[in-house]
Amino acid sequence: MSKETKGNTSRAAMNTYGAGLEANTLAMLDSTGAKDNRDANEDRLQYLEAVRAASLVPVNGIPPTNKMYQAMFRILRFGRTLELVAASFHLLTQLHQRYPWVYMSDGKHELEIVDEAWSPFNFGSDVDSGEKDISVRSSLFQELIQNMNKGVDESEESVLKILGNMFLFKYLVHVLKLDFTPRNQVFEETMNWSLLKESSLNLLLASRRVNFKLLMKDCLSTMCSPFDADGKSTSLVELHNGMLSAMKELLVMIIELDASKKKADIEGITNRGDGVRTPALEIIVDELTYDEYLLSNFLQVFDDPKWKLEIVLQYLTKYIPKPSVRTRRSNTPQGEDLKTLNGILKTFSNGTNAKNITKKIGPVVVQILIGHGFLAQLTISNTNEGESITEICNSVITALTNLKRVDQKIEILPFGKEVLFTAEMVLKTKA
Repeated sequence: MSKETKGNTSRAAMNTYGAGLEANTLAMLDSTGAKDNRDANEDRLQYLEAVRAASLVPVNGIPPTNKMYQAMFRILRFGRTLELVAASFHLLTQLHQRYPWVYMSDGKHELEIVDEAWSPFNFGSDVDSGEKDISVRSSLFQELIQNMNKGVDESEESVLKILGNMFLFKYLVHVLKLDFTPRNQVFEETMNWSLLKESSLNLLLASRRVNFKLLMKDCLSTMCSPFDADGKSTSLVELHNGMLSAMKELLVMIIELDASKKKADIEGITNRGDGVRTPALEIIVDELTYDEYLLSNFLQVFDDPKWKLEIVLQYLTKYIPKPSVRTRRSNTPQGEDLKTLNGILKTFSNGTNAKNITKKIGPVVVQILIGHGFLAQLTISNTNEGESITEICNSVITALTNLKRVDQKIEILPFGKEVLFTAEMVLKTKA
């Protein structure tokens, strides 16, 4: 089922209007090559304004044609001023919101996909086909993330390139999200794996030119790299924060894609052609396990409570003893208990277990994991398996105070004290 726009205007009429709009607006760009930079830049700004006036301002606007989208994207990628890059970025994102190419139909749980919709991505090949092809291939997307942390010299050209890359990355993630979100929603209801298999995100990650493990490492590195805002302009700080938000959105989408693929695997609706890769969560946990600095910074920056909690649970589960025989007096959680934060926290009520786990991963890491896991759990409305917030607060207090009992040399971090205070305040409000 396909639609070209969400309006009531017929497709034939829109094609006619679009062709006329395309001819009139693109004519503004035809002669830019013969002009000096200032005049050419003015022509490009006028082109963007003309598209906005025709497609966004009217109630019944005319959707841009593929050639018009391509011209706007060319300005975003190769604009020679920050004004041009920013203007094209904002216009493109607004146009995609107004004229989505993938969306859920009104009143129905069906996916609408526009035929032959324009996309900034090209998944057909990672070999350049000529200067006129400005599409982003999988290898370029990974390179874009790798270059995000590179330093900026004092030249105006270098600054423009770095800022332009940030705008480009934000836009590409915006496109991936608009395509992935409705597909994943319909998949959850229909278990139609082909919808996600054909998503731009899945096609991007399935490319042989993408080193998935390295991609995950680059995402973590970018998110956790220090950024000194002192002396920086407000716009630059905002742009950097926007880039970090886009990086987190990308990470969450990848994790959710992995989770959906796992469901499809269990249902037996995938095949060999879908490929096999290490899940993103597993790679993230492995990277955090051996880098205390990365762990602390990542859990501070990554603010999705559902997946933050899952990362904490997977990390701690690796170090919790799992006896094969359950006894009445056993304080060690069994099987299903280890899938919940409260179940894992109960492990620390046993002095021997608490001492052994702390010895393996260190008291600082234990407090970081328990604290962030608890704070993430507080933001999730439905706690797992009916466990009450009161019970979890008591378990957190017991776990952190028990660290001091098993080893008097252990100091509770300021963050650990904040977590204890929060748990105690929650208990008071529940009393």
